[in-house]
Amino acid sequence: MLFPEHFLAVRASVKPDRDADFNRWYNAEHTPDAVRAFPGCIGGARYKVQLGDGSHQYVALYAFPSAEVMDKALNGPEVKKLIATYDADVGAFSTRDRTTYSKIFEFMAP
Repeated sequence: MLFPEHFLAVRASVKPDRDADFNRWYNAEHTPDAVRAFPGCIGGARYKVQLGDGSHQYVALYAFPSAEVMDKALNGPEVKKLIATYDADVGAFSTRDRTTYSKIFEFMAP
């Protein structure tokens, strides 16, 4: 399985002068905390936008084995703690939105 069956995408934008602080915090603290906090989470990865509409600079993806596991993780008490920590640590200089996805098709190169 190259692509996860289900994932949470968290898109973020950051004030330019706080970019390094944001990335350091997100990589060292938030992503590991989120993967540990979400029951059943397979892992997480972050990406920087290379070409886009300017609506965000970064996306963090958290993979889950099923829609049920993902829904349970996102409706549990852990997500409220992660949101509160985000708001306290980087919320003053960033914005974010969350979206979940379920795979409907996969095609692998021969």
